[in-house]
Amino acid sequence: MKQDVFVGIDVGSTTVKVAGVDSAGEPVGEPVYLRHDTYETPLSTLKQALSQFLAAGDWHIAGVGTTGSGLELTRSLLGADLSRTEIIAHATGVTQLLHLGLVRDAAGRVLDQVGTLLEIGGQDSKVIIFGPDGLPSFFHMNSICSAGTGEFLKQLADEAGIDVSEFGALALRATAPVRIDSTCTVFSRRDFRHLTQKGVPLEDRLMSVCHALVRNFLRTVVPEGAVRPPVFFQGGVAYNQGVRLAFEHQLGLPVVVPPMHGVVGALGMAWLARQQMSGQAAELPMATAFRDDFSTLQFESRVRYCHGCRNACELAQPLVVREGRTNVLEVVGGRCEGCQNPANVQAEPQSIAAFAVPVLREPLPLHLHPHVTGLSGPSHRSASHRSSAGQYFAGLDGGSRGTKYALIQICGTDLEIVAVGSLSTGGDAIQACLQALEQLHQVLPPQAVLAGVGTTGSAGELFRDIITTRDKETSDYRSTEILAHYAWASHRVPQVGTVIDIGGNDAKIITVKPGGLDFAMNDKCAAGTGAFLEAVASRFHIPVEEYARVALSASTPARVAGRCAVFGESDVVHKARMGFATPDLLLGVAYSICRTYLTDVGRGRPLRVPIVAQGGAFLNQSVEEAFRRTLGLGAVEFLVAEDARQVVGAGALGAALLAKGMYEQGYDTAFKGFDRIAAGTYRTVSTQCRHTRCHRTCDGVVVLLENDLPIAGYRSIDCPLDLFDGMTKGEAEKSHMATLLESNEHRRVIGS
Repeated sequence: MKQDVFVGIDVGSTTVKVAGVDSAGEPVGEPVYLRHDTYETPLSTLKQALSQFLAAGDWHIAGVGTTGSGLELTRSLLGADLSRTEIIAHATGVTQLLHLGLVRDAAGRVLDQVGTLLEIGGQDSKVIIFGPDGLPSFFHMNSICSAGTGEFLKQLADEAGIDVSEFGALALRATAPVRIDSTCTVFSRRDFRHLTQKGVPLEDRLMSVCHALVRNFLRTVVPEGAVRPPVFFQGGVAYNQGVRLAFEHQLGLPVVVPPMHGVVGALGMAWLARQQMSGQAAELPMATAFRDDFSTLQFESRVRYCHGCRNACELAQPLVVREGRTNVLEVVGGRCEGCQNPANVQAEPQSIAAFAVPVLREPLPLHLHPHVTGLSGPSHRSASHRSSAGQYFAGLDGGSRGTKYALIQICGTDLEIVAVGSLSTGGDAIQACLQALEQLHQVLPPQAVLAGVGTTGSAGELFRDIITTRDKETSDYRSTEILAHYAWASHRVPQVGTVIDIGGNDAKIITVKPGGLDFAMNDKCAAGTGAFLEAVASRFHIPVEEYARVALSASTPARVAGRCAVFGESDVVHKARMGFATPDLLLGVAYSICRTYLTDVGRGRPLRVPIVAQGGAFLNQSVEEAFRRTLGLGAVEFLVAEDARQVVGAGALGAALLAKGMYEQGYDTAFKGFDRIAAGTYRTVSTQCRHTRCHRTCDGVVVLLENDLPIAGYRSIDCPLDLFDGMTKGEAEKSHMATLLESNEHRRVIGS
């Protein structure tokens, strides 16, 4: 005879959890924890998770309870018997674990009460405060922001090239974590990338992220002074021991991770299902409504649009196919009751008003812009122009996600692009720089030498300090990204009016005015950048190279939230679960990037044509299409180079051009040479600075070492002694750095 089992299912934004209890309330079987991104659709994940759990035993399902962000839809699809909020599910789950004596503290003592429950999942986080009576007395959840959630850790793990399961173990090896911005995911991620470019060791960066996540959680989810011991930590993020340690450090309290912490919500629903179905919550036992044929049913979903009000809600209608007949299970996704009125539901969306951005078509007088031509030569040299004909110039662009390199040769009044390449920074800016130099060395003709090397990007200073012997009076010009991108755009299109650059995590706009250049960059959000495209492509298991092909097959672009990369990605996940077609979502993301760029970076400023579009995002033709349609511009007014090298490598090419300009003004290169750099060893070390002439203690300063000797330093705070400001200025500064490194060599700091 089959054993009765009561099943709890927790369908979250990124995972599905399944757990069960028997008639006596004891956990049975192996709990299942699966990520949505491993399967084709969330429904596929649910089917697989439930089948995997049931395959472990000879059971009869006597009751099913659902919770999580998809609780009502899951209840309809499964024929579940009840659904409850995550708060109730998690509170019930942890209470029952205590009742069964399954929770112990670090000393092995059995615990019988919980004071505070911290739960962090993929995109949701919550706190539940329990009163002295053991009942929940207060709860709070995160808002739409995902800063203090597991999705943040997953994204950074992907960027660092590690599996998220390795995150915690690596973080525990940190020796000098630094403080990074914890206001939101985008801020933290940007700081993480900047630390990468500065060469801060991976372990220190990972532990810094753990502390940032905890600070955000405690600030935005937990009311000040509300935490009561003992403190429990559960959810998927509780697998990360670095986060647990950060909680203990910042709370000053021990933090207990209970058994089966990843599926406590599902366990809670299993116990609630048992309570209801076995007659404990009613006079008589009840028969389950669970559909035994769930795993064999064909489920579909179609998208419909509400015309009942200006909310213009997008709706999903889950469908089940039985015996050739299609039935609508329910309508989900609406924000008001009007969505439930069939008369308001249409197959086509409401029309979208055109995005109004002023376009200027009056040409400016053609001239070489002073930002490019005004690089004055040394005062002791002749101001006459020096010919660069036949010379080779290189450019290095240390970007937030990729490192680009370029080599050009001057041929009379023109130039030849010898090579352009892109390498993943991969969490190690120094290694990326060395690899780029190796590639340049291979393409430089034998016996040829470099007359100058330009560097730009967030790692431009680090690159310059590695490859040159001095930072002044050389043709090795370190420029801003603005100047580098304008230099190449104006070389290609001398009458360029606007430069739009969208890279992996940075976006910028450069507009040409009679008096000079005006520019802006994204300073708070990465929503309008290529990283958003990559994240969405990864979710759908679509190679980035195939993104445009799929997106441009869309019938109607979905409306995707674009004010924040985290919001937008969450919106895509939500709509995918509602049943939106993949091409519609991908094209919707392209339009979202366009709208976000024009509002947050462009800020409604007039755009002068012709517009030159650069940066890796424009290798994706769906982004190009979104901009052209939104702005109403043709191919002669919105220009994307046919040569992909000039699109993705514009910054490196511009940096090479600027080095050429410095050479022509009379400067010579201080490039160390490929052989010397290849023979050397370069690394960075985070340390703490104390100086006899300064009463401050500064954490997180970085020293660049060449063959274990300090050659440069970097800091993020003002220094009254002007230390750690690029290349070392003398033997005294080198000696001070060496002393700091020696004194801090064995120091282990797990700070916030």
